[in-house]
Amino acid sequence: KEWNQSSDENNKTWQDYKKIWRRAGILRYFNSIDTSKDWQLLDRKIRERNRKVRYLTQTAYLVSGMAASVLIMLMLNVLSPDYNHAVKVSTKWGDRSEVVLPDGSSVSLNSGSTLSYRYDSSNKIRLVEFAGEGFFQVSKSKNPFLIKAPDGLELKVLGTKFNLQAYPEDQFSRIALTEGKVELTTAASQVLVLSPGQVAAFDKTNEQLTPDPVDPGHLLSWMDNKLYMDNMSLGEVCSRMERWYDVHISIGDPSLAKSIHYTGVLSEETIVDVMEALCKLSAIQYRMTGNKITADLMAAFLNNSNAMTIFPFCT
Repeated sequence: KEWNQSSDENNKTWQDYKKIWRRAGILRYFNSIDTSKDWQLLDRKIRERNRKVRYLTQTAYLVSGMAASVLIMLMLNVLSPDYNHAVKVSTKWGDRSEVVLPDGSSVSLNSGSTLSYRYDSSNKIRLVEFAGEGFFQVSKSKNPFLIKAPDGLELKVLGTKFNLQAYPEDQFSRIALTEGKVELTTAASQVLVLSPGQVAAFDKTNEQLTPDPVDPGHLLSWMDNKLYMDNMSLGEVCSRMERWYDVHISIGDPSLAKSIHYTGVLSEETIVDVMEALCKLSAIQYRMTGNKITADLMAAFLNNSNAMTIFPFCT
C-alpha cells in the first residue's frame, strides 16, 4: 500500500496489473463452456422449426438459421479457449515471467527458460516443448497436456500443479508434484506415475527415472527467491546463481566446485550478498568485474600483491 501511494507511476502500474488480473479471470469462464453440447442444441432447434413451416417459409428460416449459426459460432470462438493458437515465450538469464496459455493453464517461468505451446488437433493433445524451470498450473480438460523436456523425458497430465526443472546443461531433471497426477515417460519407455507430494529425478547420463526423497517445497522455493542447499556443491550453487542473477562465475581451482559443499538456505537479494554469504561459510574469496565473478581459495587471493585493494574480503 505504501509503495502504491508513493508515486503516480507506481499507482498506474498497480492499476495496470489489476486490469490484467481481472481479465485473466475470464479464462475460468472459458473452461465452463461446452461448445459441442450448445451447438447440438442449437442445431436440433433449427431442424425442429424447419419441419413445422411450409417450403418458402422453411427456406427463409434456413437462411436466418445459417446466419444465426455463423453468429453463434463467432461468439463461441471468442468465448471459448483458442486451443489452436500457438504460443512461444522465453526468459533471459536473471529474469522471470508468468504466462497464461490459450487453454487457460498458467506457467511461472524461472530464468533462462523457453516454452512453446500448440494444440495438436489430429491427436487432440495440448503439446508443450519446454526447457528450463517452471511451475505449471494446468487447467483441467479432456484433452491431455503433454510436455516434452530435453533428452526425451515426457510428462502427461490432465489437470494438476507441479514444478519442472529441466535445464539442458544439468545432469538431472526434477519434477515436484503438488496437486493431481503426472505420468512420466523416458525415451527408453520407462514409466513413473507421481502422486501429490512426490518428487522424481531423471538422470540424463544413464537415462534412469527414479523417485527423489528431496522435500518438494525446496524445489518450489525459487519463486520466493530462496535456494535450499542440502549438501549442495559450490559448482551447483554457482550454476544456480548464474541463472538467477545473469552473471558468469568461474572457479580458479576447478576441484573446489565439487569439494566444497553447503547446507542451509540462501535468501539474499543481490549476487554480492550471495557471494559474501558463501565466503563466510567457507574459505573462499571472490573478485567481481561487471557481471564476471572469479572465486578461489582465500590463500590464492592473498598471494596476489594487489589483493587488499582489488578484492573485497568477508568479515
